[in-house]
Amino acid sequence: MTLFQECVEALGPNIIILTVEETTDYLEELCTYYPITSWGRIDWDKISNRRTIIEKDDLNDWFNENNISTLDVTILWNYTESPGIKTNLHDALQVLDHVTAVGSDTFMYNLEVGYVIEFYHEGEVTIGFNKC
Repeated sequence: MTLFQECVEALGPNIIILTVEETTDYLEELCTYYPITSWGRIDWDKISNRRTIIEKDDLNDWFNENNISTLDVTILWNYTESPGIKTNLHDALQVLDHVTAVGSDTFMYNLEVGYVIEFYHEGEVTIGFNKC
């Protein structure tokens, strides 16, 4: 079983697996609304509303401070052939190890609201808001 298949199994039945074309479209949207460094990371210095997440409460605090209640996300990965997945943020966080194992960097993105959570491969987790 691949790491992607393990992730899908861990997330459960309430997901949508994107097609290759949909995944490409979402990656292009992410790169349109968020500046990306040459090494594939979001350039957080260019995002004014951002926070480094140390513990789960930091994430909840950020959502509350920004009046965000929409928790539907699209999960995308750098440097993998795996398609994106649409799911609920709460569900993804419950099996985070499975989710982040799929690719070197993981992005949980909500285009409608304009937030993204980046799980960088060196362990840093950052959330930012860039209204689309």
